[in-house]
Parts: sequence; C-alpha cells; structure tokens
Amino acid sequence: MTRSFASRSGYILAMGALAIVLFCLSVLLDRQAFFACWLSAWWTCAGAVLGSQMNLWLHDLTGGAWGLPLRPIWRRAMAGLPMLLALMLPLIAACWLFYPWSDPGWTPHSRYPAFQARWLSPAFVTARLLAYGALWQLLSIIPSRQRKGLSAVGLIIYGLTITLAGVDLILSLMPQWHSSGFGLIALTMQMKLGFALAVALGAAPHRWQPRRHADRGGMASDAGATPSSTFPGQLGRDWGNLLLMYVMMWAYLAFVQFLIIWAENLPNEIAWYVPRMQSGWAWLGIFLACAGFCVPLLLLLLRSVKQDCRRLRAVAAALCVIGWLESVWVILPSVPGLGWHALWMAPLALAGMAALICYMAISVAPRSRVTQGDRNSMRELESEP
Repeated sequence: MTRSFASRSGYILAMGALAIVLFCLSVLLDRQAFFACWLSAWWTCAGAVLGSQMNLWLHDLTGGAWGLPLRPIWRRAMAGLPMLLALMLPLIAACWLFYPWSDPGWTPHSRYPAFQARWLSPAFVTARLLAYGALWQLLSIIPSRQRKGLSAVGLIIYGLTITLAGVDLILSLMPQWHSSGFGLIALTMQMKLGFALAVALGAAPHRWQPRRHADRGGMASDAGATPSSTFPGQLGRDWGNLLLMYVMMWAYLAFVQFLIIWAENLPNEIAWYVPRMQSGWAWLGIFLACAGFCVPLLLLLLRSVKQDCRRLRAVAAALCVIGWLESVWVILPSVPGLGWHALWMAPLALAGMAALICYMAISVAPRSRVTQGDRNSMRELESEP
C-alpha cells in the first residue's frame, strides 16, 4: 500500500469516525430521530453492500461480458460487510428502546395478536437480526463463481433474509400495517442501488480511453490516440438497459402496492400512506416518482445517454442518491413525533456510515479470480466497434 493511498484511507476513516461521533451526540437531542436516521442510513448502506453481492451472484448465473468490469467493484463493496454488520449494533438497541412493540404495555391490533406479540418480541427480533448478519457474512466468504448452484442458493437465502429484515426493521415501525409486497420492494431497492453504484464507479471515462503503447525506450506513447468518452461495443447499452430494468421493476412494484391499497381503502391498509400523502412528506414522494422513475425512464431510453460514459455515470450516481431518499421516505414518516433535527441528522448519519464502509472496502483488497474465459470475453468486448 502506497503512502498516498494510506493517507487517503486514513482521512476517510477519520472523517467517518468524526461524523459518527457527532451523530451519536444527537441522541441527547432527539432519541426517536437518532434511531430513525440511523436506520435509514444503515438500510441505504446495506443496499449498496448486499445489493452488490446479489448482483454478483446474478452475474454468476447469467454470465456475459457486461458484468466483468463490474465484478471487482462488487467484490470491493462486499469487503465492507463486516463494518456494515458492526454498524447494525445500534439497531439491536432500537429493538428494546425505539420500536412501538418494545414498550412492555404494547398491545397488538391484528387478526393474530398472539403470533404478532411473539414475533415482534424484542428478544426474538434481536435473535433474528443476529442470525441475518451471521448468514450474510457466511455467504459472502463462500466462493461461488465456479459453482452456480451456490450462487442460486445464495440468492434465495438473501431474498428471504432481506424480506424478513425489511419486515422486522421497517414494516414493524407501524405494526398495524402489513403488505405482502413490501419484501419485494425492499429487495428491488437494494439490487437497484447495488447495480447503480457499480455503474457509477465503473463508468469512469478514463477506463475506456485507448491504451498507451510503449516505445523502444520504454516511454509511453499515445500518438494517434484520442481520448474517448464512449463505451466499447455493447457495454454501455447493456448497463443502461439493466439500470432501466431495475428502475421499472421498482416503480411497478411500488405502484401496484399503492393501487391495491388505494382500491381497498381500508383503515389498516391506508395507515402507511396517510403520513406520506397528507403531510410535507408528500413532496418527497412526488420527487421520487419524477426523479426516480420518469426522468431515468426517459434518459435510459436514449442510446446517446447509455453509450456515453459521463452521461450514464451521472444517471447512475443520481440513482444512488435517490436510493437514499427512498430509504428516508419509507422509514422516517412511520416514526411519529420527529423533530426538525432529522433534517441534518439523516445526511450526517449516511456520511459517517458510508465513510467507514468505504474505508474498509478500499483497505481490504479482495482477491478476484479471473478465468481464461473472462479474459477472452474482455478482449472481444474491447475489440468491438
């Protein structure tokens, strides 16, 4: 590790630790906002890390040259999983101090109150969260590239655990509300964020400039080469089409859930949407519908956007920011009595967590095994016009 790299990673660690310390002091101002903002930041970071693992396994199953440049980025993101699990510890404390069902006098209001009371008991939720973390860590260290069966099993386990974690951590903020489609929405949010993050980091224009050739004296020469900001061959179109697929899948699931609940118009069903449509949170919902679906849909239909490195990178980076706002929108309105402190606490928590996870991701260099078939696919990809 070079001195400049070490100093850069140390700077990231220091800034992340400082942001976390400042954020933790905010618990003295508003404990509800502290746990709510911590949860929204953690869920966003979990989408980047765990969504990267799911996309990595998806590429194991499908193959294709489109995923080869993104695999090192996904592996690097997965290196931050231990830090993500460490940052989950305050959520375990939230099981005893923050959620409505953590109150000893809480009474379930559902068709099966006895089951809900046992399922949402703080001890049982804590045990499940620890089990989820252990499974995620175990699955991340199992090599699966050469065994597609392991990738398929990993995707199934991740789908189940992410669904249950979404119910335990987010859906249970309003125990009277339930949705059979919320797990799919949570899963799609994470896979979309993981893919968008990889495209934002992997679409740097300098990666696709013509290679320099060394002359006889050993000096690099790029005579006749002009910098290019376009992807080779089909690569940019593949990435853009996959981003469009994730955007449309998320929008479809969210809209279908809203349409069904709106048509039924039952008190327990609409309880989740009332604070999001009859308060200031409605403006964030409108923004997410426009910036998270309408604008990306129009842009990703254009080949000029998908084939240009800078434009596609900008769209992917914007989807990463929107991924955090989605987490804020699905979590914070469910917490009653939030003060204005949440406006600055939410971005501070995200900045601190992202810095700490980034430090671990760039400090731990995962070994990426490249097969001969991968090399041949990359050569064919770079040789395409």
